[in-house]
Amino acid sequence: MSLDNPFILRRLKFIKLEAINNSERDQTTTFAMRVISNFGTIGMNGSSSKILRINKNMSESAFNELRKSKTIQDWIGKVTNEHPMPLKESWKAFQSLGDKLTEEYIWKHFVKYPMNTILKTENQKLDKLGYRDNGLPKLRYTDADISIFVLSDTPERWWYTQRMKND
Repeated sequence: MSLDNPFILRRLKFIKLEAINNSERDQTTTFAMRVISNFGTIGMNGSSSKILRINKNMSESAFNELRKSKTIQDWIGKVTNEHPMPLKESWKAFQSLGDKLTEEYIWKHFVKYPMNTILKTENQKLDKLGYRDNGLPKLRYTDADISIFVLSDTPERWWYTQRMKND
């Protein structure tokens, strides 16, 4: 995925224009950032469930839960998508650059900080620590004791492969 995708480029231009004009982050900008984040994470847009099935970035706790889940749907019920750099923080970063903000910067930002799959209980811990929509990635995850790694395959394929091996 790159800046030559017209679908993504239009959204990047929109986010750039809104940030440069110091617009308030609203539902439109938030959803545009979510779509860009989806592409930066899994190379496409999709529902939360689809992203969970495909996203290889996950916490060790989410992976441990995947290993013991009886069905992939059970696992999906226990995990969530989480932006390590909350969208509120991303928006502030974009606005702080003013006229120096570029589409490439926005794209690289979301590639650098892809969504992670974490347990819902880990997400609740972030909330309790005051990191619902703020804080920098390393600090948020260190304080919440969340360790992220990249799975060798999509969670769904990994789960099915393990079931076939054990069948």
